[in-house]
Amino acid sequence: APEFIRNSPLADAAGWIDVDPSTLRHKRYTNVWGLGDAVNTANAKTAAAVRKQAPVVAANIVADIQGEAQSYQYDGYGSCPLTVERGKIVLAEFAYGGKLKPTLPTWILEGRQPTALAWHMKKSLLPALYWRGMLKGHELLVRPAKA
Repeated sequence: APEFIRNSPLADAAGWIDVDPSTLRHKRYTNVWGLGDAVNTANAKTAAAVRKQAPVVAANIVADIQGEAQSYQYDGYGSCPLTVERGKIVLAEFAYGGKLKPTLPTWILEGRQPTALAWHMKKSLLPALYWRGMLKGHELLVRPAKA
């Protein structure tokens, strides 16, 4: 985490923002939520992770403002494209505890084997989703899940 977080009361002993791993609400400061690379969740710090965290944080903030329970949960989802050879990658998707969490049916994309389809997704589809969607606040495929 950045130094200003490590040196703040928001940090845990290791220097990360100290959040509940499911609700992403700070453990001591109930008006603070965290997400992304600076939180102490036990998952990969990836764009795929924050893509799933942001709707959970937003829904929980709205619920808090409306006096409702924090019922939206982050499951630790992360994704990491692992290049194993030119033209093939393993698109590893997982949740807390290393549990496999594929987005697509395994008959389309088996997340434990290198495939050309995953390579083309990483090369052509994922950059467009990132630059034209995520960074502009557009998200069509992710909805926060209630506990």
